[in-house]
Amino acid sequence: MSLYQRGETWWAYIVHNGQRIRRSLATSDRKEAQRKYDELKASLWTERVAGHSFYSAMVAWLKEADRGDEDKYRLAAFKDNYPDRPLSEVTAESIEQALADKTPATYMRYRNLLVAILNLAKRNGWVEKIPRLSVRKQPPGRIRFLTREEACRLITELPDHLATMAAFALATGLRQANVTHLEWSQVDMVRRVTWIHPDQSKSRKPIGIPLSNEAMAVLKGQEEKDDRWVFPYRGKPIDKIKTAWGKALERARIENFTWHDLRHTWASWHIMNGTPIEVLQKLGGWSDIRMVLRYAHLAPEHLAQYAGNTAPYSPKVEAKRVA
Repeated sequence: MSLYQRGETWWAYIVHNGQRIRRSLATSDRKEAQRKYDELKASLWTERVAGHSFYSAMVAWLKEADRGDEDKYRLAAFKDNYPDRPLSEVTAESIEQALADKTPATYMRYRNLLVAILNLAKRNGWVEKIPRLSVRKQPPGRIRFLTREEACRLITELPDHLATMAAFALATGLRQANVTHLEWSQVDMVRRVTWIHPDQSKSRKPIGIPLSNEAMAVLKGQEEKDDRWVFPYRGKPIDKIKTAWGKALERARIENFTWHDLRHTWASWHIMNGTPIEVLQKLGGWSDIRMVLRYAHLAPEHLAQYAGNTAPYSPKVEAKRVA
């Protein structure tokens, strides 16, 4: 009962922010009462949404639950291209313009993150409806990986702080954020293992990674640089890998290659050297084996032992039988 009459006077009943509001509309005219009721609702709505901007919605979403580092870094990067504004001024066009230079896969990661934030704002009553962001289909595309010679060229051209991180990524398959923000508390040099906490992994599960000789060599070269961070840059983790990376790729004559392709390279080298699919899945922390099967075609040799299982069929033998 939102609009009702007591005697000849119309009253409003509204639940606002969990509170029941009953107020006389001081009129006996039904149409006038409806107009005043609508004005009252609008004023209460304005009071509620006032002060809630897109950035405040981001903060609320981050505080609602434990969020992974990748989500935090992605939001920090998005803020550089998307100035704060009232939630009512957040449009699909403005968001898609800020993400115009992203690949379909990267765009979808940002899109899903922003939709989650806007849905929370809607549930809180800060915005009446949220914009519909377009979906970009991801083409199947080829897996991009480096040869050993290309990897050596790239690391040679990278500045020292990026070269060590790239070498470690090639030795462990860790994602960019897991390398740039790796802490010594996550490394056991004696047991030769490092681990990624659940809130730092894409699968939201802890990942334990054995360290190869190559990975250990990189870590030993970093031991005296910082007490907390394994790969510090001017005393703190590096946030963006962009300009120096791009210039190094040009000098190394490597095209269409991203930092994440270092992980593809690591996985491809594993498969081509005989690492079983199920082992690679555990090493890379994939929760879905379908993500690992993308690399299976790179090592068809492991199927060779089964190629002769149609024996004793032989065209010549069968021809004699028919004759």
